[in-house]
Amino acid sequence: MESPVCLSQYFVNKQNVRSFNNILKSNILKNESVESFAEFIFGDDTSVSDLPTDFMNILSIIKINLRNKSKLDFKDYFPVNNIPQLCPVDKEYILTNCWKALSEILPRNFYGSDKNKREFKDYLRTVVYSMKRQHFIFQRLTVGWDLDVLPWKNLITINGNLIFLKILFWLTKYVLSPMICLNFYVTTCKLDTNENKLNYFWKSQWQCFYDKQVSKMVFSRVMKKCETYSLGKKLKKNHNLSDRLRLKVAKKSIPKLYLTLKSNNDCRPIVCYKNESVSQTEKYKIKDRLKFLRLLTGKPLLKLESQYKTLHAKWVAANKPKLYFIKTDLSNAFGCINRDKLAKILSEKHINIQKTEKCMVMKKKIAQQYRDLVTELRKPILICAGSTVYEWKEGLVQGYKYSPALSELYYSYLDEIYFCDHMKLRDNQVKLFIRVVDDYLYITDNLADATSFLNALSNYRNVNYEKTIVNFPHENIKQSEDIFFLGYCYNTSTMQVSRADNIFAGQMSYKIAFTSRFSEMHKFIESRIGQSGIPINSHIFNLNYNNEELIWRHIYTTFCLSANKLCTIMAILCNEQEMKKFLWLYKKRVAVKLSNSMIEVLIRNKPADFIFMYCINHFRFLAWKALYLCAKQTPKCTGLVPFINDELTKSNCIFGKWREHARRIDTNGECERKSIREVCRRPDLRKIFRDFDVLPKGFECYHHKRLL
Repeated sequence: MESPVCLSQYFVNKQNVRSFNNILKSNILKNESVESFAEFIFGDDTSVSDLPTDFMNILSIIKINLRNKSKLDFKDYFPVNNIPQLCPVDKEYILTNCWKALSEILPRNFYGSDKNKREFKDYLRTVVYSMKRQHFIFQRLTVGWDLDVLPWKNLITINGNLIFLKILFWLTKYVLSPMICLNFYVTTCKLDTNENKLNYFWKSQWQCFYDKQVSKMVFSRVMKKCETYSLGKKLKKNHNLSDRLRLKVAKKSIPKLYLTLKSNNDCRPIVCYKNESVSQTEKYKIKDRLKFLRLLTGKPLLKLESQYKTLHAKWVAANKPKLYFIKTDLSNAFGCINRDKLAKILSEKHINIQKTEKCMVMKKKIAQQYRDLVTELRKPILICAGSTVYEWKEGLVQGYKYSPALSELYYSYLDEIYFCDHMKLRDNQVKLFIRVVDDYLYITDNLADATSFLNALSNYRNVNYEKTIVNFPHENIKQSEDIFFLGYCYNTSTMQVSRADNIFAGQMSYKIAFTSRFSEMHKFIESRIGQSGIPINSHIFNLNYNNEELIWRHIYTTFCLSANKLCTIMAILCNEQEMKKFLWLYKKRVAVKLSNSMIEVLIRNKPADFIFMYCINHFRFLAWKALYLCAKQTPKCTGLVPFINDELTKSNCIFGKWREHARRIDTNGECERKSIREVCRRPDLRKIFRDFDVLPKGFECYHHKRLL
């Protein structure tokens, strides 16, 4: 019970659970012997005979109540909503009714006191409001449970805490989780920026929606029912036992089809493969084939920031002409791939490589890789929707192991045909063509060229014109001066680059993956708040096209991201006594190392004649200022404010009392340059820094009572 456990795994994406008997066999509850029921809860490592009589009586009452209350699969506790459209259910409603059901299953003397009853309800809230793959350590969740009251104090001789943890885990897995997944379908959605947030939908409404989507895909011939795996009970009787077992085992390895809701009232079909079902040999083969597909594509890996930097330099050299931006994407990029055309592209690319390759050994190896890949791609793509197996017929499905690489090969080939003129770069032109998976960005200095690109886009049948944005007037397409692409915002007038708002907007707790690694708290926090969790690149920290005021705003926003992550993690995982010891980690990883990383990137990416005048305390001050504001707005972290204030005062050379200090520090922590009062108190910086008394727009600090 000491290792982290994910509680949401027992009720997330459980679509095929039909009755309580699927989870807990009825003979366990019908058996008159309470000892067998206790053995089922505690397992072999706890001697049931050592449990006191009064405690065994409580377990007997729980067994009887559970048998009586689960007859209708707990549906009587959750009256079906009459709203016809599919929409998320309020979690408070679910919590209230789960608590009502559990209150009727667990006898009052199970708690022992009102304090324990409140602790149990808090635990219930934690489970219902938990996130995707969020892990917990049980001991921390139940630290407030009082074991000095009856019936728990009678268990001192046999480790009452362990007994309680096992009961709690059993209740979560075999009572609370079935209660949820029998009445609701729980999954993540693309409805907002909170990617790890779990949404609850009425089971009947979701099943109806799911069946309609599957029917649409069958009707439009996207997929076809696979008769071999979909034998009815009567047909199964015609097969011998070994054939039926073989089909059953084969069916288990077929990935399930899930639907992810999107904000535009659409959904995305995704298949999920089980990693453990793939052998190490098969993983090696997959890796080798993906490498071969990259070779066939022949597309160099060019970073967005380096391409944009080159574009900006040409734009400046051409005396900053008007640039025309086009941002668009393809709907259902994987599903719209023509498989016959893809096979021809594969063959053509293979022939071209064979012509250019001189080494006979490599020729044979490439030929073998091609044959293996073609053999693999000729296999039907099988998916499981409910208990029915289908073959995916149209295009590729998202989640299939080769879909991204095949999509890249397919669209790269077609891009060279459709956008041949737009991808060619002449010396006197300022243009940029980028495609990342299904997202396109085209920048040109010629309006006719931009219009020509829009016309060329029509060669694709699946262009999403609703998401297409341009920065010039067009009768059918939206116009905006700000273009958002791959998490960045481009100002088309000034060519300045910022982070897109969705990077930090919304509840931060839903953006952090609370994996099992959090058991090593220091390493977990370090990986989330440091540079590995908040990348520093030359695309936004670039003085060639971003002015100094915008750069300082990026610096402040970066610190706010890191500070908000720290406060959110501490509020969820730590008690108030533990929080103070993580301030040194913030100082080391953020105030020092993250600051140094930003300085290094800025020094490398600035004009030769520009001097970036700064004091190291400017960075330290903003780092502690960000943490001060986040801690102040995170209720569980307010106790840290006085300690943060001390650090803030020490580094406040721009507004605070003047004292001698180092302006720059070398890698050994020694003073490289002494402070200069005029640099530390630059009037233009003082004006910029005065805007940093509030968090950037869109930031939300963690509040346990305001969870969405």
